[in-house]
Amino acid sequence: MSEINFYYLEKPTLSNLNRIFESAEIPFIRLSKFLSKEDSNMEVKLKRDEKIGFYKRNIGQAHLGDFWKSKDFLDFLKKGTGLNCQFRSSEGQSYGPGDYSLLHSEEFEGKRLVVVYDFTKKWDIEWGGHDIYTSPDKDPLICNRDAGTLMLTRLNEGDYSCTRYVSLKSESIVKFDKVIFDIK
Repeated sequence: MSEINFYYLEKPTLSNLNRIFESAEIPFIRLSKFLSKEDSNMEVKLKRDEKIGFYKRNIGQAHLGDFWKSKDFLDFLKKGTGLNCQFRSSEGQSYGPGDYSLLHSEEFEGKRLVVVYDFTKKWDIEWGGHDIYTSPDKDPLICNRDAGTLMLTRLNEGDYSCTRYVSLKSESIVKFDKVIFDIK
C-alpha cells in the first residue's frame, strides 16, 4: 500500500495546510512528493472515453487503487482540510496529443473535493495539459504537471475543473488519478 510522506502527517504541517486551504480564494493545496512509497499499478488498462465538445481522454481504474479509500488518506484529508469527506469515485486518466476536457462537463456538480495525484513524467509547459479550476467572479487556478504531486481543491456548485487541450506536438502523455469526494 502507498504511504504518505511523514512530513505531511506532522501536527504543525497539518495545521498549516488547513490554514492555507481555508484562506485561498479557491480552497487549494498542492503538495510535492506527497507519497514516500508509491504502490501504483501503471499497467491499468485505460479505455478511450470521448464525448465531442466535452472530453477526449482515456479512463480506467485508479493507479493507486484502494489507497484513496484508506483510513490513512481519509484522516489526512480531515486534518489537512478540515472537511468531512465521503469517497465518491476514483479513476485513472490519461491525455495524449489532441486530448482535452472542457469546463462545462461539470455543470451539474455540487459541493465536492477534487483530488488529483500526478504521475506525468517529462512534461514541457508549452504542451498544455494543465488542470484548470474556476469559480464565478474569481481568477482561475491553473496547475502545471508535476510527477508525485497531490492537488486538493474544494469546489462548490457552479465551480468547474478540466484538463486543458494537450498539444499535438506533445512528446509525452499526461497521467493522473482523479478522485472525487462529496463534502458532508
